[in-house]
Amino acid sequence: MASDLFNFIDGKRIIFPEPGFLPHSNVTAPYVMLGDEAYPLLPYLMKPYERNSLTDRRHNFNERLTRARKTVKCAFGILYSKWRIISKAIETEVELADNIVKYICVLHNTILEKEGVERHLTDVTAQSKSVSWKRRGRLPTEAKNIRDLFALYMEEYPLRYN
Repeated sequence: MASDLFNFIDGKRIIFPEPGFLPHSNVTAPYVMLGDEAYPLLPYLMKPYERNSLTDRRHNFNERLTRARKTVKCAFGILYSKWRIISKAIETEVELADNIVKYICVLHNTILEKEGVERHLTDVTAQSKSVSWKRRGRLPTEAKNIRDLFALYMEEYPLRYN
């Protein structure tokens, strides 16, 4: 892959938390990032099942993954529109930039809690860089097993709307 994020994860410079229990269950699963069809399936990067292999369980997984991705994208869109400093490289030391982003998140969440989220909804279009990689052989069995675990969990523990 050609992204800094992949290189950081691959080089163990970004470490995910230890696996934990999924909500309302005794199912243990690793922490993962969410991707769309364009990304490779990796043990830490979940993507939808291919459309030509959908069962009800897999379709449900794809729907829930898409919903989660949209929620995250919307949250980042709101954050981006309010805090323009994150629209470009923060020109400072890495540690200070890391703290700035954390402080922005805390301030942002505090404001949303006080004023309500609807007041901050805006349409935002962000430019993204193109990333390419070479697929090396078959999809890793470990990544498939993790995705299957999430799919089974989502079937056993359907969404609960409160």
